[in-house]
Amino acid sequence: MVMTRILYNLYKAVMKPVSRLMPISTPQVISAPNSSRQIISLLQEKKLSRPALITDSFVATTPAFQQLHAELIAAGFNTIIFDQIEPDPNIERIKKGIAITKAHGFDVVIAVGGGSSIDGAKIINACATLHKRPEAIAGTLKLRRRGNFFIAIPTTAGTGSETTLVAVMTNPAKKAKLPVVDPSLVPNVAVLDEAYMMDLPPQITATTGMDALTHAVESYLSEYSTAKTDSMNLESIRRIFTYLPRAFEDGTHDVEARQQMSRASFDAGWTFTRTSVGWVHAIAHKIGGLYGVPHGLANAIILPYVLEFYLETSAPRLAKMAAAVGLDAASETKAAQAFIHAVKDLARQLEIPSHFDCIKTEDLAAIAKAATREVNLTPHPVPRYFATERELVSFINTLQENTA
Repeated sequence: MVMTRILYNLYKAVMKPVSRLMPISTPQVISAPNSSRQIISLLQEKKLSRPALITDSFVATTPAFQQLHAELIAAGFNTIIFDQIEPDPNIERIKKGIAITKAHGFDVVIAVGGGSSIDGAKIINACATLHKRPEAIAGTLKLRRRGNFFIAIPTTAGTGSETTLVAVMTNPAKKAKLPVVDPSLVPNVAVLDEAYMMDLPPQITATTGMDALTHAVESYLSEYSTAKTDSMNLESIRRIFTYLPRAFEDGTHDVEARQQMSRASFDAGWTFTRTSVGWVHAIAHKIGGLYGVPHGLANAIILPYVLEFYLETSAPRLAKMAAAVGLDAASETKAAQAFIHAVKDLARQLEIPSHFDCIKTEDLAAIAKAATREVNLTPHPVPRYFATERELVSFINTLQENTA
């Protein structure tokens, strides 16, 4: 075990400069009301004429989406809509989307939706343009070439998928999530328009907002963090604590809350793309794959438990996050504890459960093994490691409701 840890630490050290030298683009940002006019002007400027709009069945019925589609048609674009993306996009649905977009002869993808729609569109675009199967690109750096021009319009403030180099698809037959990681997946353009978010239900507002918080917190605690990512993450954390409760309570009217959450989500997506994440995501990915728990909800439940685990090694940085949200205490340790309590209080305010009710005892070892592999091999440069997989199994067991 000691030798294994030494090898993983060496790998993590080698990957640190690699991660900082990797050429990761930043999308052009369109952030304004009536963004559809700017989208149309941009497509006309680039002489693109055959958009494939990729979304889910609910977003396809919303006024903002229908207005965008109508304006594209009125401007003379030959469009097609693929609205069959589901939460945690299913690989079979993605294959169907690939076939439809290729048959359309698309030259630009416009993804409208939450992280699932944008992730699905990333994979559809890459595979349809480069003539690859989704299974063949699962993993890291399997593409190395961009797909067609890609515009991402998030309808949730949480995943940050509009600025990341990651996409995740689900293989239901294997009860597994298959990540695709490649700089070529980053969208060319991200549209941050609150009009697409105003109808988001409170529950999804809550879980996606906590997803954004998890990105910012895990990025800030990453050993790959930089002065720039630190500054952006602290500001995102402040924004989320200030505006997520407002978006949850009155999201259909509070334009400022939607705008601020949109920015926080984008920035947290930008930072974790460069620093990676940690144990929260590693555990959530396996729980989501096994039991179909939405990713944001899984992150929201796990986050405070992982922060308590980090307290021993990360009190100074937890204390800085406490200061960012206006908490004060007599010592770093007390400030760190205050921040963890604040995360729990925020989750309660957003009506997020404190435990899972789906984890099966017989799955604990598999969850621990998968999470350990993800943390070690991605790598996720976390501030503290579990001594053994047995210790991690015990930790995961505390997340289950009947052990509370």
